[in-house]
Amino acid sequence: MGRLVPLGGRARRFLKLGLAVLFAAYAGLELFSIWENLRIGNIWFNDFFEIWSFAKFPLMNHAADIYDRSILAEFQRSLGGTHGRYIYPPSFLLLIIPFGLLDYYPAYELWGLGTFILYFAVSQRREWPRFANFLIVSSPATVVTLVFGQTGFLISALIVGGFRFASCRPILSGILFGLVSIKPQFGILIPIALVSARRWLTMAAASGTIVVLIFTSSVAFGWSIWPLWASGFLAHADWAGSAWPQFMPTIIKNLTFLGVDLFVARRIQLAVAVFIAGIIWLCFRHGVTNLGIAALLVGTFLATPYAFVYDMPMVTNAILAVAYNKERVRRPLQMPEAFILLWSLILPALMVAKRTTWVQQSRCIPLILLFGLIAWHHFRGRRDVAKSGSCLV
Repeated sequence: MGRLVPLGGRARRFLKLGLAVLFAAYAGLELFSIWENLRIGNIWFNDFFEIWSFAKFPLMNHAADIYDRSILAEFQRSLGGTHGRYIYPPSFLLLIIPFGLLDYYPAYELWGLGTFILYFAVSQRREWPRFANFLIVSSPATVVTLVFGQTGFLISALIVGGFRFASCRPILSGILFGLVSIKPQFGILIPIALVSARRWLTMAAASGTIVVLIFTSSVAFGWSIWPLWASGFLAHADWAGSAWPQFMPTIIKNLTFLGVDLFVARRIQLAVAVFIAGIIWLCFRHGVTNLGIAALLVGTFLATPYAFVYDMPMVTNAILAVAYNKERVRRPLQMPEAFILLWSLILPALMVAKRTTWVQQSRCIPLILLFGLIAWHHFRGRRDVAKSGSCLV
């Protein structure tokens, strides 16, 4: 890539200014939309009503009945809202139940603001320029996650934070990784990375956290609740994948949108997951580095068959890690590299836009290119000078 045209200083400044204006305008419009819905009492405009109803359910019902669609639907209707399935493991119910003690509006504010603060706290780096913090706050992935009212900030904070503390606070790191089990499809590459990097204490802490979550939720909600979830795990995933496929930036949904048979698409997805796992293993063989983490954050969306656009704040971290690495080695970004980073950065906004068939047809391509770019830099020996183990304090 050294022969390609670099992105000059004037071009970088123009690009930053353009992104600042566009992202600020996009964030302003979407936040105004949230305010308008809440002002008129439309608490069903996004997914947080479902999370809030899930949190309230065990306070008024037998917790295991949350996996009974008819009982849950009736309860949600009693709250005045539409109904949706509870597809999470019981440990997620254990973590969100405090929100059920609150009325909707304070619960919504606490959820949105609280999970975002966690995500922002573990994402920022003192050595990054201020513009990086601006992107963390206003990137399309951040705005889309706020609009959906979903779990993207929380999961991103747990994974990014887990790697942030991997070197200096291995037990805390393991606890954060263990909590990722509330959405287990996002943790499939983490054990591979930890074993490859020989982070045994972190691995033990993560495993212990999962055991504690299973035991505590079983005591709180009954020992039958985990078998109920496990028995419907595949059905839950199939239902979620078929309900809103246009919002899934995954290999399997991209293939099925293009008309590939589901049987064939599943096997391609499995082959891609195995390939990605192998690359992640190699990336972490010499320890935990910024580029290795970035590869895992992006690779997770290529390896898992089940992820949504509102899960993508962690991809912003990967994009910034690539840009930061280029600055550390004092090499300007090449035009193709800048294009890949920009396409990946605006992908969430493109996916939720209407009448964008071409985006649906190519939704996972920017993530494939971004993963390839990260791996290329890693294996070319241009690793980060600094390990990612620096603590927040």
